[in-house]
Amino acid sequence: MKYCKNEKNFIEVGGEFITLKQLIETIPVTVVLIDRKGNCISNGQFLVDCNATSKKDSLIESEITDLNEKVRENIKRDFELFDQGKNMPAHELALNGRIYKVVVAPLRNVSGFAFAELAVLTDISENKNAEHRLAKLNEQLKVMVSRDGLTNLLNKNAFSEICNKLIKVGLRENAPFSVIFIDIDYFKKVNDTYGHSIGDMVLRKVAGAIVRNCRKSDIVGRVGGEEIAVYLPNTNCYGAVVLAEKIRTCIEKSEFRTENIVVRVTVSIGVSANKPYHKTISDIKKDADKAMYMAKSNGRNRVECLYE
Repeated sequence: MKYCKNEKNFIEVGGEFITLKQLIETIPVTVVLIDRKGNCISNGQFLVDCNATSKKDSLIESEITDLNEKVRENIKRDFELFDQGKNMPAHELALNGRIYKVVVAPLRNVSGFAFAELAVLTDISENKNAEHRLAKLNEQLKVMVSRDGLTNLLNKNAFSEICNKLIKVGLRENAPFSVIFIDIDYFKKVNDTYGHSIGDMVLRKVAGAIVRNCRKSDIVGRVGGEEIAVYLPNTNCYGAVVLAEKIRTCIEKSEFRTENIVVRVTVSIGVSANKPYHKTISDIKKDADKAMYMAKSNGRNRVECLYE
């Protein structure tokens, strides 16, 4: 099928005459007429831009499938659907750094055979870029809302929300889980002696040490002033005690330095594994908290676990 300028194809508008080709080329969106072989029958500025040519007419009867492999696949898919009596839903197409919304419709003869398709392309690049920027901003805001500003650990609300979801999974799959509750010993003394800026530094570095010793699957959150909790999926009480002791030893041996000041701290850690009445993170954290206070009462810088 070839584009043929025919006197009968003139349209009168307000006393003036325009051709069908002129009409297609002035439509605000891009309209492309394509035959089954992938030949371009009529086009607008879109194809000129994609082919880096200054002549619209040079593209008439050219193969639009030469634009890229994706276009070739799309046209083949379109006609396969048309032959099955189906329509192609609106979709997006990326070409030359731009994004287009594409709507296609078959042109059928009297017997219903789709001999060509009409594709309408709308440049939605700016909208998609705006959506991308908004999505990125929303993700940043989500991180800001869920993270503690000092330690970058999950804040109390985010920690609880994530852990409650994981606990439901653990209960459904009958999998063990544990919580360790960590409190920095004599942290008030650190603040009173060196000031809150040094105290903040110590808290940040303690948090970092805890994260480095945990697995990627473990959930770490700041749940109080100097209190940090770790949820351990698929971990029984004995495995949790091993990790807790590893964290305790690491912090005991660490020196936290800044501005020619060296600070050393220890932590008391309580451990609890899941029990039948542990339905939420609040339930199990209460037992881990009790174990932590046992560690405090028994001399600090130690790990205690509620085995029963």
